[in-house]
Amino acid sequence: MMLRAALGFFTRLPIGSAPLPPTFRGVAVWLPVVGLIIGALVSLALGLAAQLLPASLCGVIGCLVWVAVTGGLHLDGVADCGDGLIVEAPPARRLEIMKDSRLGTFGGAALFFILALKAAALGALAGTFQADGSGPDAFAPLLLSCCLAGTLARCMVFAAMRVPSARPGGLGEALHEGVTSRHELIALAIGLGICAVNGVRGLYALAIALLAAYLLLSAAKKRLGGVTGDVFGCLVELTECVVLIVCCV
Repeated sequence: MMLRAALGFFTRLPIGSAPLPPTFRGVAVWLPVVGLIIGALVSLALGLAAQLLPASLCGVIGCLVWVAVTGGLHLDGVADCGDGLIVEAPPARRLEIMKDSRLGTFGGAALFFILALKAAALGALAGTFQADGSGPDAFAPLLLSCCLAGTLARCMVFAAMRVPSARPGGLGEALHEGVTSRHELIALAIGLGICAVNGVRGLYALAIALLAAYLLLSAAKKRLGGVTGDVFGCLVELTECVVLIVCCV
């Protein structure tokens, strides 16, 4: 039931409505599994597209599928963080800017580069898949790379929950309050497990993901006074992007 609720909230998969509990207790723990499912679906779409299309076009299609499966849920956080974290203003004013539904120059640029880098990375992975023969053995690295990005990105959310909330009553605070130490340990085990399956590449991805999370969360704490739902969303997108890039190396 809680997995269904998590998929219903964090994806646009047609699983039917699943009401959320008053907090995210019991739901947030499924975030890494949601990321694993998203990565598997994207890799499948990417592998099918690679049978017919050039790698660069496959990357765009893969990125499109990624956005479609998640409903672009986290992209709003990228845009809002781009507008709010970069501009020079007091923390209260930054929070006002991030709450504004209008898209600014910095937010638009942040969205463009995140999506462009993700599409390029997926295209490179599709190219490797094609070069290796497009068979079942060649599909395994593609599957593992997408699952690694989706899972690690959502494991980083648990690190963000250690940072105080900057806006009382928001999604960031709800996520923070609904998680127990047991949930964190489960997420850690899943994250380390997917890294171990990916071997050395998984360790590099984990190190880069932690660095990206540290830089973003440090900026949020310094410039906003803590995290918000937008910061969580931006963290997911940023981590997915850097992990996919690492998988191309």
